[in-house]
Amino acid sequence: MSWWISDPGRGLSERRKVARLEQSADWLQNVRWRLDDLRLLLDFDIVEGDSRWRLVMHYPDFFPSIPPLVFNKDGERLSGHQYGLSGELCLEYRPDNWQLDWTGAMMIESAHRLLVGESAELAGQGVPSAHVVSEGQRLRGTYLRLVIPEEPLRLIQAMDDGQVVPIEIDEHYYGEAAVAHLTALGPDAARIWHRSKPVSTAANYKGTAIRIPRGLEFPGPITLTTLEIALMAAGLTIDYPEWPPANYLLVDDATAWLAMVHRKADGRVQDYGYSTFVIDADQQRLPAANAALADKRIALIGSGSLGSRIAAMLVRSGARKFELFDDDILSPGNLVRNELDWRGVGAHKAKALRARLLEIAPDAKVTVQIVNLGGQESSEWTATALETLANCDLIIDATADATVFGLASAAARFKGRPMVWGEVFGGGIGGIIARSRPDHDPSPDVARRQILKWCEDKGVEWERSSRQLDYGVMRADQPPLIADDADVSVMAGHLARLAIDTLRGGASQFPAPAYAVGLGEGWIFTAPFDTHPITYTGTEGWNAGWSPDEVKLKELVTLLFPRQAEDADRPA
Repeated sequence: MSWWISDPGRGLSERRKVARLEQSADWLQNVRWRLDDLRLLLDFDIVEGDSRWRLVMHYPDFFPSIPPLVFNKDGERLSGHQYGLSGELCLEYRPDNWQLDWTGAMMIESAHRLLVGESAELAGQGVPSAHVVSEGQRLRGTYLRLVIPEEPLRLIQAMDDGQVVPIEIDEHYYGEAAVAHLTALGPDAARIWHRSKPVSTAANYKGTAIRIPRGLEFPGPITLTTLEIALMAAGLTIDYPEWPPANYLLVDDATAWLAMVHRKADGRVQDYGYSTFVIDADQQRLPAANAALADKRIALIGSGSLGSRIAAMLVRSGARKFELFDDDILSPGNLVRNELDWRGVGAHKAKALRARLLEIAPDAKVTVQIVNLGGQESSEWTATALETLANCDLIIDATADATVFGLASAAARFKGRPMVWGEVFGGGIGGIIARSRPDHDPSPDVARRQILKWCEDKGVEWERSSRQLDYGVMRADQPPLIADDADVSVMAGHLARLAIDTLRGGASQFPAPAYAVGLGEGWIFTAPFDTHPITYTGTEGWNAGWSPDEVKLKELVTLLFPRQAEDADRPA
């Protein structure tokens, strides 16, 4: 229902205030109300001297929550304060500052101030703009875009007038835009600046950065034409290649502009100009303590729904070194709650997850082992995997598989490595997150027994003691996990926070080493967000610091290597 029908009192008020303005202002003429498919419109003229502006004001259906819209009735551009060539006038009263008691009469007065102020015959200086345009608004009509960090932009701005430096540009197509990234500045053997390739599949182009001469006045925005003027003033010329195109990155005191230039078959030169998006590469959005994550080696067992989410969260949080263990293949059914998408269907989950992590952080180091831990693998493969696990700074078990947990726990005990693990309960009712740290907690296997004992003391059976669910290492006889992406993502987020806290070291923000987290009613949970901390007792179970029986060890060595033991007993 139109606003003036549901609120006729406001409609009468609007009409009265416009009528009063018409009586008091001789510049407001030809006021006429009309309807267009029940939308209320007001035609009016603004007259000042010899100038006449024919305007129309539209009252939107959501008035008075948003202001009326004022247009040129003749469909022509009237002002620099106007959206598009013939669009709505940008007045003093806009959706970002509009108040409910403001009126259409105020919009008419604002249009009068704008048009008279911009009239060259009356003012000559134009009207100052209060219009703030976001980067998204500025770029929404563009297809070709250049992304350039502040650091190389400052380096090129500091160059001598007309100075030319080799560059490299990576370009890819994504989100309905062709996006070019500056990736290198300076010759191959003497880089001034460079960054990791942000998109592995991007096309690479070599080109030239040119420092535009200072003080040169351009007849408009930087374009190929003004480039030629700048180069001519600097005594330089352009040598257009055939194909592939040449990149010219032009930089002045304010910003940069990229031209992709090539010579067409008929000899004419074609250029494509890119809109610039300057980024602050040093902008810090992570806690300072997360810097510790970059040098930590993380072992992640399971690249399913839980594991893939955890890995993405950790790499976004600053982790850069991963060892992934999984032998499963991504299927379409996995997509309902996996970090991966259709590009990975048919590929090994671990390898597809590695590609995904490198999309997020191109400088990450991700190693993959396609191994079925606890399955029918050779002893050599299993031993190699366990050795890798034992040499990592943190082991994460995201499989909810008891056999895998036992092997991971053995690797953790072998060299005293911390371990975190988690499970998602069927039906999306919640799950558990837990960790075990040397010198703080019992070993993972002992901690798990204590968690089971905690359940027993509460008089409840462990939620998953009799069944295995598919979200980690696939078992042929497993039923699928019934839980949606939100359920799994919540548990992945909690487990990732526990992993980050462990990797940071120092005082922990978690008072308990394990938590049963409810997302719905079921098992011990009475409602969503019903959380139960679980504590351990003791620190037993670790091999670190264990002292062997020296007498028996010597006896064993003598039996195994009699000649070496005999040589060792001889005097030097």
